[in-house]
Amino acid sequence: MCVPIDDFQMLCWLRGQLRILTAWREELASRPDQDLEALSRLEAHHDWLQSELGRLESAA
Repeated sequence: MCVPIDDFQMLCWLRGQLRILTAWREELASRPDQDLEALSRLEAHHDWLQSELGRLESAA
């Protein structure tokens, strides 16, 4: 399903998602019983989203 949304609103939403992933990553990394596989997947997703957001922001 493709819903047209305002570019500014989409970028704001994606920035919010990145902040959530950042907080989740930091919380997971600080746990004494951290799951390294989960942390690795989360970091990969965080890095991907950060890269995509940068690309979108530079195009806007």
